[in-house]
Amino acid sequence: MTYALLLLAAAPSADEPVPVEFNRDVRPILSQNCFPCHGPDDDARQAELRLDQARVLEDERGILVPGSPRSSELIRRITAQDAGERMPPADSKRRLTPEQIDVLRRWVEQGAQYQEHWSFRPIRRPAPPDVGHTDWPINPIDRFVLAALEARGLEPSPQADGRTLVRRLSLDLSGTPPTREDVQTFLADSRTDAYERLVDRLLASRAYAERMTLAWMDAARYGDTSVYHADGPRDMWLWRDWVIEAYDSNLPFDRFTIDQLAGDLVPGATRGQLVASGFHRNNGTSDEGGAIDEELRVNYMVDRVKTTANVWLGLSMECAQCHEHKFDPIEQEDYYRFFAFFDQSREKGFQTRQGNEPPILRVPSPEQERQDTLLTSQIDAAQRELDGAEPPQAGILQWIEEQRAELLASVEPELGTWHVLGPFEAASGKEAFQTEYGPEHGPEHGIDLQAAVRGRAWEAKPDWTDGKVRSLGLPDNSAIYLARTIHAERALRRGVSLGSDDTIQVWLNGDLILAKEVYRGTAPDQEKLELDLRRGENQLLLKVCNGGGASGYYFDLLGLPLPDEVLAALRLQDCDRGVEHSRVLRDHYVRAVWPQGVERAAKLGGLRKERADLRQASPTVMVMEDLPGGRMTYVLERGQYDAPRKDRSVEPGVPEFLLPMPGYAPPNRLGLALWLTHPDHPLTARVAVNRYWAMIFGTGIVRTVMDLGSQGERPSHSRLLDWLASDFIASSWNVKHAVKQIVMSATYRQSSRMQAELRTADPQNRLLGRAPRYRLQGEFLRDQALAVSGLLVDQVGGPGVRPYQPAGLWNEVSLDKNVRFVQDHGDALYRKSMYIYWKRSAPMPVMTTFDAPTREKCVVQRQRTNTPLQALVLLNDVQFVEAARHLAERMMRGGDDFPSRLDVGFELCTARPADEQRRRIMRAVYERQLAVYGADPTSAGELLNVGESAGDASLDGAERAAWTVVASMLLNLDETLNRE
Repeated sequence: MTYALLLLAAAPSADEPVPVEFNRDVRPILSQNCFPCHGPDDDARQAELRLDQARVLEDERGILVPGSPRSSELIRRITAQDAGERMPPADSKRRLTPEQIDVLRRWVEQGAQYQEHWSFRPIRRPAPPDVGHTDWPINPIDRFVLAALEARGLEPSPQADGRTLVRRLSLDLSGTPPTREDVQTFLADSRTDAYERLVDRLLASRAYAERMTLAWMDAARYGDTSVYHADGPRDMWLWRDWVIEAYDSNLPFDRFTIDQLAGDLVPGATRGQLVASGFHRNNGTSDEGGAIDEELRVNYMVDRVKTTANVWLGLSMECAQCHEHKFDPIEQEDYYRFFAFFDQSREKGFQTRQGNEPPILRVPSPEQERQDTLLTSQIDAAQRELDGAEPPQAGILQWIEEQRAELLASVEPELGTWHVLGPFEAASGKEAFQTEYGPEHGPEHGIDLQAAVRGRAWEAKPDWTDGKVRSLGLPDNSAIYLARTIHAERALRRGVSLGSDDTIQVWLNGDLILAKEVYRGTAPDQEKLELDLRRGENQLLLKVCNGGGASGYYFDLLGLPLPDEVLAALRLQDCDRGVEHSRVLRDHYVRAVWPQGVERAAKLGGLRKERADLRQASPTVMVMEDLPGGRMTYVLERGQYDAPRKDRSVEPGVPEFLLPMPGYAPPNRLGLALWLTHPDHPLTARVAVNRYWAMIFGTGIVRTVMDLGSQGERPSHSRLLDWLASDFIASSWNVKHAVKQIVMSATYRQSSRMQAELRTADPQNRLLGRAPRYRLQGEFLRDQALAVSGLLVDQVGGPGVRPYQPAGLWNEVSLDKNVRFVQDHGDALYRKSMYIYWKRSAPMPVMTTFDAPTREKCVVQRQRTNTPLQALVLLNDVQFVEAARHLAERMMRGGDDFPSRLDVGFELCTARPADEQRRRIMRAVYERQLAVYGADPTSAGELLNVGESAGDASLDGAERAAWTVVASMLLNLDETLNRE
């Protein structure tokens, strides 16, 4: 914290007492300079001295003597001239300023009173203070703000004009600018509640729900890929769509919290609650083969602790993973009790790069559900039809006798020794699969296992047994042949189970009966074939190709092609068969032999397969699920996954200095969520309303939105924060109510123009004497360009989309340099930016240029920068140039002359017409560009062909190109890029 910020944090406000106060004035100094060595951390503590607790007043060494700075060892040491005596020591790189020393001296002089940290105190609803300018406040928020201004002799700024307000509200509550019609409707509404009507309309829009969800996606570290190693795909968009629905329906924040953290544990959980529990499946995962499963799993739990603490508690609890927290009263065992809530999860550490990893939930679309219901009805009818079949009894008996005769007379085929030829290497696995190396074309009388092929001899493998996976040890991109004879006493059919790594081809007596190009690991039953064996010798030939990595095969010759239970019944004499045996034989006859039954069974099977395929096509989402028997959790030495302290086992629990666990709360994630949303919890409501405030004003009442602990900043308006928090709880955690309270205030409605007095007295606007002015975030800038150009496709939800991005980015960061970005086309190019497919190892460059996080970790508040690269993007990126040319066409169609056309563009981008200065400058640019493009139609055509959307060919090309340049200027205006 800089000295200037420290002074501001320590400065008394109108609603706080003037004398030195521990929380406001002293704690920040001690926390920054003293607590690392004299704070909560037992291992780091020096001289057995804790300055974070009032018990230091009882220290016999006279560390603090209330009322007597001269007698206090602390004051003596911080003012000592001797470098060996002075605190903080020189090697700590910390040094107290004279102003800070004076604060500590006056604090001791005034009695050295300690206080519990402000954010750990219970929330009490303060009465709004009295103010002098009584006609300014609109709601209680304004009285807190005005009291602080008046205490410093300052006044609030005038209310912003209507055009500014409608644009500000639209951007803050929906993420997109107002239409020209929106602006005119608001300006023409003379009703006293016109502003409130606008607020209510925006809060009721789906765009509001999307805007709120976008912020939550940062906190939840939402992405469409897994982050680490190969960064493979995952599908969590169903979770994102649930969040949109939750904000749209104004789900109370306490219920929202319960569903996000523990929807799967709610008794009788709905499908939606199961989906909501995916909040903590958004964490980054790894598929690295050499990684240790338990190490990865523990890392996921650590991430969940950090995220939960940041999002709901506003604390840096992760500091206690390795040792006692150095600044806040969080012990290491507190951390692992909290960790234990998540340590029960049943997912693995190593996770696939091919998609979602269990536990998962399938969520059919409404149309898929309708089809499923219809198919289920048809299946039930087909099942009844099959069950009611009445085959001829004589036919059943005849079939039984025939099968018994076949079974009793059957002699199983005799399998010869495997012989192996190869390997034969190729440039690729595909080439090895496609190349015929010779055995495929053996002599007329079969394969000669004594003859060499391409200089290689067949090698007998008498020790190779069937029925288990066998490694072949092939080089990458190579093929090997396996051959054997099969002797049958008579012609018969037998099944065979096969597996291979990777591709496989099979010949029987010279005929190709299987060719499967697939890349996989070996497993039984990957392929099943029927072998029609002739009487005498049969030759079987396999070709297995390895595309890379391991290689192997599986072979098992099966018995008679009848189910085991049918074979068992056939082996019994008629007199020994019971009712169940007879039913088995009859059912098999009906389904597999009797023509009418076979037809009915095929119909039933087809319907079942259709339903199975339909269900398989339903999208999935990863959800939380705990192990049925739980998992014991231990404190990890220095936070290491492989160093559990078996003498320090812990049960799930919470930091009880904040609030004890309610008696009704179970010791699991559901109990944790109930604890967080208990009305007496000191942090959850404060953290939430501070985040809403920061979302709207650009800065929180507590500037350090992710840290309300000892290292965080002091609130600029502590009593206002408590009033908002208590009001939030009293409203039954009503999010729209909290947001509406903020935007309805006179504080929110102020002009953003900085007055001279405020520039001097409060340059960072911590007193809120004006409305903040700041650059829009990346998603809003892109969505604004699409909206004003008329290109925006306003479709809610669904899988991520892939608009334009520079070529080759995915490939550059991919594990094997072979991950290609495939751009979408059509409407998908113009969806809102929150739906962009988020590859976390290579996020959309337009978004990261404007400070979007990669979403590898939880981010509650984004940073905001201004760089030349941002201007380069806005002026040259395909999406923005394309938007400019469509905005140009809207301007051309919207007016008959230059001023009216320019006003169309200005009103779309800024909600106000152009002033005379801008009109003059842009006319000069337009005329100059019109001359350029009139003389160079080729350049005009190149500009007008940027992007995939078609332009209006009925408009003059040179004019369209010139207006496109003007439109690009509009999209890059300071007042377009900023929220004012």
